[in-house]
Amino acid sequence: MKTFNKQTLRTIAITFIFPFVLSGFVSAQSYFSDKVEKYWQTDSVFQVPESVFYDIENETIYVANINGNPTDKDGNGYISQIEPTGRIVRLEWCTGLNAPKGMNKFDGKLYVADINRVAEIDIEKRKIIEFYEADGAEFLNDVAADTDGNIYISDMAKGSVYRISNGKITEWLPAETFDHPNGMYYLDGIIYLGAKGKIVSIDPNSMKIKTLAEFDGGVDGLEIDMDGNFIFSDWSGKVQKVSRGGKPEILFNTTEDKINAADIHLIRDENILLVPTFFDNRVMAYRLLE
Repeated sequence: MKTFNKQTLRTIAITFIFPFVLSGFVSAQSYFSDKVEKYWQTDSVFQVPESVFYDIENETIYVANINGNPTDKDGNGYISQIEPTGRIVRLEWCTGLNAPKGMNKFDGKLYVADINRVAEIDIEKRKIIEFYEADGAEFLNDVAADTDGNIYISDMAKGSVYRISNGKITEWLPAETFDHPNGMYYLDGIIYLGAKGKIVSIDPNSMKIKTLAEFDGGVDGLEIDMDGNFIFSDWSGKVQKVSRGGKPEILFNTTEDKINAADIHLIRDENILLVPTFFDNRVMAYRLLE
């Protein structure tokens, strides 16, 4: 999500209009390249949707709703459930969170970053079964899960990464390791992380960190397509693609329309990119053409 300083994060005030009005299409002045096309969009029924996650086993999209200030421990946050077509199944699929952000799944459980803790949700029961309180955490943001069930969580404010392993959460990489780390992705034994101005790889065994791409701006959501390209969003509304060592190309940019692009998710097999629009209160889907 957007790179705020700590004081700004504490003072953000979000006002909601009850979403009875149906949303329109993105205006003509938005920038779209020839590498993407609009697929579907929901109505403005969400409340500050920060993250989306596609559960391939259950063919379900989960949407994390902050529903208030991103740093308030107010109990207002919830997860929504929608179909891959964009149809809302349950607006309040699971409640009892504060300001939920990044999500990931392992072994029937959905793990959700929630300010200074991680919620473990039993998907079948739609119930929070555990909160992992992260000692010293300030702004947990995105979540990745490896094939052994280890859960990795970026702390954007501290510049660190936490890990849940064997039922315990610890600070895996210390504070100030990164500058505003956010988007995370796991693939083939490697953790990928987007921070301010770059995307890096982290080898969990050697702990070696390698810079793979550099650019201006930050990273909110981070995905990898079937060709190994990084797809990333910058919160303001711009989504880009970059290869290792390459120069980013803009896929689309809805910044001028005040439509955010928060923590994205790519349905890899179908090349469908899901985009939560934060203050715009929708989820949009785009088909990547290349």
